Amino acid sequence: MTAEPGIPATARIRSGAFLVLSGMATVAFLLLWPLILAPRRIVWAIIRAYIAVQVVLLRWVAGVGYEITGLERLPEGPCILASRHEAMWETIFLPWILGNPAVFLKQEILGYPIAGPVARKLGYIGVDRSGDLEAAKRSFDAARDEVSAGRSVLIFPAGTRDPARRTDVQGGVAVLYRRLQLPCVPIILNSGEHWLYKSWLRLPGTIRIEILPPIPPGLRTAEFMERLQAAMARDV
Repeated sequence: MTAEPGIPATARIRSGAFLVLSGMATVAFLLLWPLILAPRRIVWAIIRAYIAVQVVLLRWVAGVGYEITGLERLPEGPCILASRHEAMWETIFLPWILGNPAVFLKQEILGYPIAGPVARKLGYIGVDRSGDLEAAKRSFDAARDEVSAGRSVLIFPAGTRDPARRTDVQGGVAVLYRRLQLPCVPIILNSGEHWLYKSWLRLPGTIRIEILPPIPPGLRTAEFMERLQAAMARDV
């Protein structure tokens, strides 16, 4: 973890208090762990409650709120939600805000002791970044199954939170776009300004999320990638 210079002592104190209280809330919710065997809707209700607690703690302890614009731009049915990835914030809170889409995440997360079983229960989709074509096909097939069940899918097309590369769209999202034949909704945000990269610090302020106009299905790959790349690089 980095120790950022020039951060006020109050922000450090508030960040530390948030981490302590967030951890305590996590331990409390772990008492409900046997309910992982319950149906998905019950598990999701518990996860929603847990995230709501984290939202309150983040706002009132660390001083980090959020605002979202463009919700009216979301299509009625399933779509591909393509979000810029600046912090862990969006992997936790965007599913809560956007109605539990199936999230693409690193394959290794599915093997984590606590996060793994929860992610599998919620139908999240592991991405094997080794280049294994069969593994990639399984991921895309899983996405198609979730869409058939009426869910949107959430993907972070840059695949990294690294500030130097987080607006660089990778080719996997184009394959998903071609296979699913759904509108792709770009989402941009500034979470990295308040939930710092490789740092325990949470800086007070407002995380802004903007949902941009959907990219319609059926475009040529080059045009789709150009439009999505331009969207990911926009300022919020």
